[in-house]
Amino acid sequence: MTSALNGAGVGFSTVALAGLAFAIAGAISMFFSYYLSRRSELESLRTDMARERMEIETEPEEERREMVELLRGDGYAEREIQVIMERLSKDKDLWLRETLRRELKVDAGEVEALNYRGAAAAGVSFLLLALLAVSPYVLAVTRVGALATSVTVSLVALFALGSRVFIPHNFRLKGGLESAGIGLLAAAVLYLTGLLVANL
Repeated sequence: MTSALNGAGVGFSTVALAGLAFAIAGAISMFFSYYLSRRSELESLRTDMARERMEIETEPEEERREMVELLRGDGYAEREIQVIMERLSKDKDLWLRETLRRELKVDAGEVEALNYRGAAAAGVSFLLLALLAVSPYVLAVTRVGALATSVTVSLVALFALGSRVFIPHNFRLKGGLESAGIGLLAAAVLYLTGLLVANL
């Protein structure tokens, strides 16, 4: 957004104010988008959990066969499978947790409660990123300098987020480059749009 306003020749104070408003509105939107998405996901998981619980109670043999196949696929020997199944047959809650983990790739603990930490992290991350993009317009720099600094800071931040550079052993160079590339394309389109509007 700041690129478009810069291209249109809008004053720095206006760009900074508009950028701040965009940052706050975007952060709130990200918070609720993440929260509602997560809530919907958990409701779906709870439905799956209830279905699996019912099937363990009403169709134990079928569920047993499915679990045996899953354990075989994980490389367990027949003797190990027999011991595991004997243990699961005596504890239906443990059986349910193992079914969720192995069949649906879900930890039962993830289904229990909805918290605000993920939503807050998404909102704060967006707010910080947006404020970084606006910050050059608060300083006394040239229009070209502000644009270059804003775009550079934004691309670095997008690369860091896309590559998961802060998550140990989970660095993804391709993801970072893709995020930065999309950000650069968006900035160019917005800047050209601002130039076009200014010359109408």
